[in-house]
Amino acid sequence: MRNGSKLLKVLLQASEKAANIARICRQKEALFQLLVQEKSLEEKNPRFFQDFKTLADVLIQETIRHDIEIEFPELAKIVQGEETNVFSNTLGESIIVEICSCSKDTTQLLTKVMGNDAVAAELLAAEVHKDVQLSDVPITLDIPNDFDVNIEDLGIWIDPIGKTRLKKRQKLDSIMFDKMHACGAIRGTFVDSTADYISAMETVDEQTGLYLSGLRCVTVLIGVYKKSTGVPVLGVVNQPFCTNIDSQWTGKCYWGFLGGGVAKSSISNACNVDKIILLSHFEDADVKSKLLSSGFRLVEATGAGYKILSVAIGQAAAYLLSKGSTYKWDTCGPQALLSSVGGSIIEFKEFIVNPDSDNLSVNYLPIGTNFSNRAGLIAYRDPQILETFKCMLCKSR
Repeated sequence: MRNGSKLLKVLLQASEKAANIARICRQKEALFQLLVQEKSLEEKNPRFFQDFKTLADVLIQETIRHDIEIEFPELAKIVQGEETNVFSNTLGESIIVEICSCSKDTTQLLTKVMGNDAVAAELLAAEVHKDVQLSDVPITLDIPNDFDVNIEDLGIWIDPIGKTRLKKRQKLDSIMFDKMHACGAIRGTFVDSTADYISAMETVDEQTGLYLSGLRCVTVLIGVYKKSTGVPVLGVVNQPFCTNIDSQWTGKCYWGFLGGGVAKSSISNACNVDKIILLSHFEDADVKSKLLSSGFRLVEATGAGYKILSVAIGQAAAYLLSKGSTYKWDTCGPQALLSSVGGSIIEFKEFIVNPDSDNLSVNYLPIGTNFSNRAGLIAYRDPQILETFKCMLCKSR
């Protein structure tokens, strides 16, 4: 098995281990209670219910890093993501969260991090050290053995659990809510997807079948790019919560590879041509108006990873975001997936100024400490959609 195929296998297995951790945090009572409890101000650390979600993200990120290091030690140092692995426990101690050589040692470390909650620590450590095989990963196409990459030229971006960090629910007054839902072409919800992760509430657009919020919008994202060019070459998108049978969730995983003249994906070639555009909840009114006037149906959903995945599998024509509110870890893996089926992600602001430029794709070379996609983005599968956007959005038209 060549290096590219071997790396993809490792990432698929790591993503499924991450998905397992996401699922047990919802399904094991000892862990779920840590998600939902809000401690009083009198307690030592009233932020711990927030901290636990951060810890879950950190643990997943470090688990993926650890599993990569076993097969590719040189890559572990260049794994980047949203989280730092330095965590403060309830006693104010700073602890480096890392994966130890055995489940017992990891349990001891997590027990210290989690204020001596040994039961929860043991549950998490068991998942971290579980032996996940490729056959355990819910993919629809086996990976070929002939993908090759130069390991020394690779960088990796990870989003451990896409869009699951808790923010306060935004409280809309009834007038604003009515205005946003008055137009039948716009569907959406203003509930943060972490609140949905905790409560399991879901909202679906009945006409398109797209999920607007809820567990199905949660994703684990792993993207590999070339350090020499910043171009993504390998992507894994794992949906931990895809199918629910008798209150038990199972997931689905997608992969894409593009390099050395080879493009391969677990996604079929069929493409949906419906004029559906995915947006964030806070997209500019002017952008919405232009899209509506061109006959597009607008759907507002949570989770950048979920929205890009929906474009890749043909459920929407594009995902458009005019603001710089996503980050490299949100889009690197999904962009590789899109590129493997003929699409891409380009910078929104550069496109509206110079739509014919050959240098519009989002690049993954880190610049300083700002990892945001500051110019916004347009994610598409069929390049023809860009011709329509030229006439509608571009300043020179």
